[in-house]
Amino acid sequence: MIQLTHVSKTFDNEKNAVNDISFDVQAGEILVLLGTSGCGKTTTLRMINRLLEPSAGSILIDGTDTSTIPPTELRKGMGYVMQNNGLFPHYTVLENISTVPQLLGWEKDKTIERCITLMHKLKLNPEAYASVYPAQLSGGQQQRVGLARALAADPPILLMDEPFGALDPLTRAGVRKEFKNLDELNKKTVVLVTHDIEEALELGHRICLMNEGRIQQIGSPIDLLFRPNNDFVRNFFDGQRLQLELSALHLQDIWQQIPPADIPDSYREIPATTNCWEAFSLLSKGNVVARSGNICKPVTASSIMDGLHAFQKH
Repeated sequence: MIQLTHVSKTFDNEKNAVNDISFDVQAGEILVLLGTSGCGKTTTLRMINRLLEPSAGSILIDGTDTSTIPPTELRKGMGYVMQNNGLFPHYTVLENISTVPQLLGWEKDKTIERCITLMHKLKLNPEAYASVYPAQLSGGQQQRVGLARALAADPPILLMDEPFGALDPLTRAGVRKEFKNLDELNKKTVVLVTHDIEEALELGHRICLMNEGRIQQIGSPIDLLFRPNNDFVRNFFDGQRLQLELSALHLQDIWQQIPPADIPDSYREIPATTNCWEAFSLLSKGNVVARSGNICKPVTASSIMDGLHAFQKH
């Protein structure tokens, strides 16, 4: 779907903000560009939809070089979500969401139906919010409107630049969870920029970790945490390593380390797809039993840690 080949970007100071990077993003994949401020991740994102032009290399969408597509046409096939939502202050919520479909010439009834559908999916009651203005909304609500606007024309590609960065931690976690569970994403190719490590591991199918304009490693959260390419990758996660490793692993990954045992009289049943950090947290509220197919196993703190240690050695 998206292919970058030997892409670089040099600004007037002659410093390579992005230095010879190459990667592919598959259809239906969420790729997270992760790194500290100034590493080149936002510059990379903006080159994909030609808000910035590469100084070298090529960017292809479905095999077509984006340099051959007029920027306005290119962007019609991409949703874009910004950190500060970028809503039009004098447009109502419904008018903001309908912006792109109107530009594309959609019929009014089709546009309204699509906007109302997205509002329901993003927990924005149309009766309460369709006619209000952005200033009347909370930060989390504004970000939901920004996401709805990016999705309104049902683009195959969604670009997101620190989409939850302006929210307080509690709101951020809630909106992020809603985003993760949004069925609209099942058919979208997403490139998401963040400096939040926990966010990257929670949302990304793969992570592209960057430093000083170069890619240090691309892979799944498990790849980066348990099979780092170099010291930079290894050290990048050290501050939160235990929580991150438990969040990246799921009970099904350590299923062999969870011994069979009698099922307790009272318990909470969770699927084996639950990540180990969440399962660990649930143990403080009582007994937990994990299910994989027709098999159930009681989960304990020691079995989770045994599984983690076995995975680390492996």
